[in-house]
Amino acid sequence: MKKLIILLILVIFLVSGCIQQPTTQRILESAKVIKVIDGDTIEIDNGDRIRFLHINTAEKGERCYEEAKQRLSELIYNKTIWLERDMQSLDQYGRKLRYVFLNYNINPENYGGFVNLMLVNEGLASVLIIEPNMKYKSVFDSMTKNAEGCLFEKSPYFKCFSIQKFNYDAEGSDCDNANDEYVIIKNNCEDINMNEWIIKDSARHVYVFGDFILKYDSYFILHSGSGKNSETDLYWDETGSCPVVWNNDGDSLFLRDSDEKLVLFYNY
Repeated sequence: MKKLIILLILVIFLVSGCIQQPTTQRILESAKVIKVIDGDTIEIDNGDRIRFLHINTAEKGERCYEEAKQRLSELIYNKTIWLERDMQSLDQYGRKLRYVFLNYNINPENYGGFVNLMLVNEGLASVLIIEPNMKYKSVFDSMTKNAEGCLFEKSPYFKCFSIQKFNYDAEGSDCDNANDEYVIIKNNCEDINMNEWIIKDSARHVYVFGDFILKYDSYFILHSGSGKNSETDLYWDETGSCPVVWNNDGDSLFLRDSDEKLVLFYNY
């Protein structure tokens, strides 16, 4: 009996060792690109519009718009591509939200030909990750740490500024307490006139500075809500039912000079 039990255990072990555990693969669909609308939106041969997941590129008239659109055209216009969806299929405008690949790459750990990621790596797109679509969040977040390229062309004032505190999650309800959503930024160089400088996030929120001089070794606090500007406190004056700017689950801050060159970049 003892020998029989041992034999059965060996058989079970050998059989289980031969069974291949299923691996998670990308599920891809093919399409042909008939139009490149901008750096993160295309039209395919069945008439659907595709909005690239995890990224955001410049709008028309903004810095790096033409460069992003041209590069995307070089990569995929009039070519067959492969599309992968995440949790959410469509955005509020009816566009399909997709990851885009140059080839049939079903290995979830292989990022070769991953167009969304290529545009970030080349400094033509910023990372914009919106729940519930989180599949490649860690990969895209790590890519921004050493980003270079058009969006990251540095200003002469680069490294002059530092973030002292970033309170992107206001106490209580963000929508009801927008002024408690703020960032404190310090000037470590000589007095600087920040007229026409901008601060923006990964989406479409943009704050434009007026004739504001930040003195050496001084700081300002930029609140998302409304109020009266002073030498230290500035207000974004966001409008709408929920006047907030920064995502609680991750965002990027860009501070740019009047030539739209990068002064400070912070990603969390």
